[in-house]
Amino acid sequence: MQTVLPSDFKRGMVLMLAGVPQVVEEFHISGTAQTKPKLHARLRHLRTGRLTDHTFLEAERVPLADVQYRRVEFSYHDREDFVFSDVETFEELTLSAKEIGERRWFIKENQECRALFLEGRPVDIILPPTVVLEVTDTAAPIRGGSDVAWKPAVLDTGLEIMVPLFIAPGEKIRVDTTERKYAGRESEGKK
Repeated sequence: MQTVLPSDFKRGMVLMLAGVPQVVEEFHISGTAQTKPKLHARLRHLRTGRLTDHTFLEAERVPLADVQYRRVEFSYHDREDFVFSDVETFEELTLSAKEIGERRWFIKENQECRALFLEGRPVDIILPPTVVLEVTDTAAPIRGGSDVAWKPAVLDTGLEIMVPLFIAPGEKIRVDTTERKYAGRESEGKK
């Protein structure tokens, strides 16, 4: 099994800790001149979705999970399940709402993303850094509004975020999937 040092960690990396696959959500290093540096990581259990904090020593070798990635497209909701279709084989893959977790706010029909497979079974969805969503409900736009004043808005997936005053209902905006924040109008990203 391949191993890595904590200094080589990246967000989204899948580690095997005590036989359990865990995704690195975020991490930071602490230490002083008198103490050895330690890496503090927030890990998400791939099967339960539970977040835990773990501390790694500088020279500790950590095993990586043997995972595969495949391109999938979201097809539909089936009660509490999310059904995806493999882009190449058209095989249907199902993940429960519990496995999808908070990522449900960013998944729309016909949207393509990457699926993470462990032991031949889909266990997670990796979203792009930003997704385009439509504003369904917000206060009327204020002309001349700037980026420093914000108002609440509801998006077509049900997600509520803060948007600048000049955004109107029906507009398509880009949303940062990591921070759950407004990232600009959709037209701003097109050249």
